[in-house]
Amino acid sequence: MTGRVLHAQLHLLDRQLIDQATGALLGKVDDVELDLDADPPVVSALISGRERIPAVRVMEVGTAVKIVPGDLDLTAGDDWVERHVIDKIPGAGHAPE
Repeated sequence: MTGRVLHAQLHLLDRQLIDQATGALLGKVDDVELDLDADPPVVSALISGRERIPAVRVMEVGTAVKIVPGDLDLTAGDDWVERHVIDKIPGAGHAPE
């Protein structure tokens, strides 16, 4: 078996998720899902908010984790906060600078 050894706490948790194609910031890695049936156990998915990102969508792990988000809605939480909290703050509109 060959492959890169990752320490979940050191290399994955709380890392920035980035869309590999656009460079858009998509959230943070909140948790990891392990396949304990594999020998040795491997990371099978990353969890960000309520979304599960299958390991096959992880393209690169460095200072950030680059993924192919496909149809995952990783910004739903941020979008909700923007609509229901940020936009209601006086002066939060698109005022000229």
